[in-house]
Amino acid sequence: MTEIHPLRLRAFIAQVDTTGGIEACWPWRGFIDDEGYGLFRGVGAHRMAYELMGRPIPDGLIIDHRCHNVDTTCPGGTDCRHRRCVNPAHLEPVTRGENVLRSQHTMPHQNAAKTHCPNGHEYTAENTYSRQRSGGIARRECRACRRERSRIEARESRAAARRTQSAA
Repeated sequence: MTEIHPLRLRAFIAQVDTTGGIEACWPWRGFIDDEGYGLFRGVGAHRMAYELMGRPIPDGLIIDHRCHNVDTTCPGGTDCRHRRCVNPAHLEPVTRGENVLRSQHTMPHQNAAKTHCPNGHEYTAENTYSRQRSGGIARRECRACRRERSRIEARESRAAARRTQSAA
């Protein structure tokens, strides 16, 4: 957990805009990095705010801005106003994978929302194959499409073998 001198705590609080009230986002008014996140003493202001509430961030987890996940009007990216939010009630420690899945602006979120493969087959437990990729992210594949690809590859392989035999 972050230890902070009372004077530094006062300096931190002075950079927080709480005029919107207890339920609103509390924008960081201090330094903003190139990614759009507030920084305080070289630490993410949102991380500092979470820990200042007496909540340590477990190892391997990052802080998710829950306020971002419910705002469908947010453009995302470095212009996302939620990246500057330091309201501890809006912050939650999650895995990096969970954070990526929660944001509607990421490809993993968009792919997870798909109910059918590009060929129109429904993603069901019986028709979906899942394999782990690097970084621990799973990739879904349609079993029906995979079977069809295997049939085509086998047919092409047999045809190539016959061509090789007839050429010999």
